[in-house]
Amino acid sequence: MTQRSRLQSSHPSLLHERPYTTAFARNDLELLCAVLIWSFNVTVVKVGLREVGPLAYNIVRFTCASAVLLIVARLSEGSLLVERRDVGRLLLLGLVGHTLYQICFIEGIARTTASSTSLLFGSSPVVIALISRLVGHERVGLYGAAGALLGFLGVYLIVGRSAGAEAAGEPSRIFGGSALAGNLLIVAAVVCWGGYTVMARGLLKRYSPLRVIALSLSFGTVLLVPIALPSAVHQDWASVSGLTWAGLAYSFLFALVLSYLIWYRSVKRVGNLRTAVYSNLVPVFGTMFGVVLLHERLTAGLGVGACCILAGILLTRRN
Repeated sequence: MTQRSRLQSSHPSLLHERPYTTAFARNDLELLCAVLIWSFNVTVVKVGLREVGPLAYNIVRFTCASAVLLIVARLSEGSLLVERRDVGRLLLLGLVGHTLYQICFIEGIARTTASSTSLLFGSSPVVIALISRLVGHERVGLYGAAGALLGFLGVYLIVGRSAGAEAAGEPSRIFGGSALAGNLLIVAAVVCWGGYTVMARGLLKRYSPLRVIALSLSFGTVLLVPIALPSAVHQDWASVSGLTWAGLAYSFLFALVLSYLIWYRSVKRVGNLRTAVYSNLVPVFGTMFGVVLLHERLTAGLGVGACCILAGILLTRRN
């Protein structure tokens, strides 16, 4: 009997421990990169919206991202065909996870701060946990329920802060819209993101993350065109600065193409909740970028709301 055979017979797990550990460590590192990209993207988009309208900004990055993903998927997999029964599911995925989500996200961030956006997105693990429970993917116990309540209390505190500021007559209008409306749109975006993450799981059992994202994003782009085209046509593109064009390139290449691939490859590998936990870091890094780069002001309401969201996430993880 060889040394390898003796080792395998006495300690069979040892020969598989290293690849398993390496695979999960790589998955964790990739998710960390995706979270950093998304956190910085909030600030990048906020800067870009100073020169470009929200819908015009989105249709450019969506069209570019769809083209790149379709080409890469076609070259790497040789086919983009799916079963007929899955066409409707991909259309729904595109509508919820791209069209509606991105409309809410881009219109929301145009009206509120990058810090509030990042903090509200910190509640996405709680939302994903609840949606997973509703569709029967995950069980929500006592800790999960308590975490959900804390998470939504944090959302309420952040949204309520903007409502209170407007009621008191404080200047909270950004790009022609109220901060309260912006925060509510971001909450709607979080719900769409949670639904998209959960709905994608079934398709990821039959197709690669690359094919699912390429097709769903393309469907979402087609649905977005009639809504965003008027804004894009009336946009003065000649006056757009090089910095904004660079931000657009970053936003579609990294925040859409690369990060979406990382996220859904992780959903396929380790499931919804273990992937969603990494959203914990979005409020931390996103708020940091907003404060340092955009000189946004942190308030007590934001701080308490953030603590509630993070506490809710920690309780959800113990579920």
